[in-house]
Amino acid sequence: MLASRFALRAGVPIVPAAVAVLALGLFVASASADAVPEVPASEAMAYVGKTATVCGRVMSASHIGSVKGGPTFLNLDKPYPEQVFTVVIWNQNRGKFERPPERMFDGREVCVTGKIQTYRGKPQIEVTEPEQIRLVEPAPGDGKLTDPERLVVKTLLASLGYDVSYGTSEWDQRSVAALVAFQEERGLAPTGNLNPETMRALADAVLDISEGDKELVIRLLLFEAVRRWE
Repeated sequence: MLASRFALRAGVPIVPAAVAVLALGLFVASASADAVPEVPASEAMAYVGKTATVCGRVMSASHIGSVKGGPTFLNLDKPYPEQVFTVVIWNQNRGKFERPPERMFDGREVCVTGKIQTYRGKPQIEVTEPEQIRLVEPAPGDGKLTDPERLVVKTLLASLGYDVSYGTSEWDQRSVAALVAFQEERGLAPTGNLNPETMRALADAVLDISEGDKELVIRLLLFEAVRRWE
């Protein structure tokens, strides 16, 4: 009561509780309406003409450089020509990705955001920026190794001359690209996965790095342990 009288004297309008609740409800409803829906590839046709996030596994991927525009196709849930949904990346945008999209995403679970269109009866999204594609499952190696182990692998890759941020244990797409480059140079399948064959090759590669870099690996490993304790 005292607060109401004070508000009236101060010239501040009093909003009844019911009105405030209604306004809050309208705000929440408006925010929900603006949210981009996330749907499986099998339901994408229901969102043609709208912006949505479509999720599925890339079952086949290819770059057709001989065709006008040099498109890259990522086919979700089923391989071409039975694909459920298609992601199209034109040649002018391929260079924005850290490595060829058909290799980066083939076999991976992804979510793609954009306006859904159709081509020959199939729903598709044209991707112009890498940020439109999100990996659903962790990047290869993430979750399989501990933070210190990932830090060691990244530091070894950096010591061998590969472009990777070795000061953190985060296993990002830059780490994947560096690992693929290492695998290709060592004659391994360029999967981007930290598999036993790759780990053995990294162990052998320790002989190729300088004593100073070996000391750096040990120091970073110890500092990572300290960071986790703190």
